[in-house]
Amino acid sequence: MVTRSVFTGGKDLERALLELSTKSAQKVGRFALRRAANEILKAAKAGVPVDEGRLKRALRVRVDRVRGRGDLLSALVYASGSAFDFRPRRSDRQSRVKGKLGPARYSYQIGTRPDVYGRFVEYGRHKQGIAARPFMRPAWDSQGGMVALQRIGDELWRGLSKEAARLGR
Repeated sequence: MVTRSVFTGGKDLERALLELSTKSAQKVGRFALRRAANEILKAAKAGVPVDEGRLKRALRVRVDRVRGRGDLLSALVYASGSAFDFRPRRSDRQSRVKGKLGPARYSYQIGTRPDVYGRFVEYGRHKQGIAARPFMRPAWDSQGGMVALQRIGDELWRGLSKEAARLGR
C-alpha cells in the first residue's frame, strides 16, 4: 500500500520568499528548518539506547548553507564528536618533527567518540556479533519525509507573516 502526500502552496511560498531580502529569507528558512529538525531530534533522543547517556547528549541539529550553493540551506541531525572532552590515548611512542623529539603526533582511540559509537549502535557490527539498534531511521520514519516538509512549510508561512508585519507590509 502506497500512501501519497501532497505539499501545496510551494510556488506561493517561493514568491513570498523572493520578495524578502536574502538575509531575511535565510533567517526565516533557518528558523523553519531548525524547528522541523528539532522534532526529528526529539524522536531520535527518545529512541536511542542508553548505556551511559553520552550518545543521547551528543545528538545535535545543525542548519547551514549547502557547500558550493550559497542560496540553499540544509538541516542535519547528527551525533557530535566534539560534544565531550575527548583526548586521544597517550602513547609511549615519540615522533621526530624537524629533528626535535616530541610526543606522538598520531595516536588515536577508536570507537569511544559519540559520533563513531553512534554508527555502531545504528548499523551494528555484524562481524563482531553486535546487533544493530537503530534510532535515527525510526526517528526519520516517524517525523521525517512529508511530515517534516509540511512542518517546514507551516513554519515558513508563520515566519513570513512575522517578517511582513515587522517590515510593515
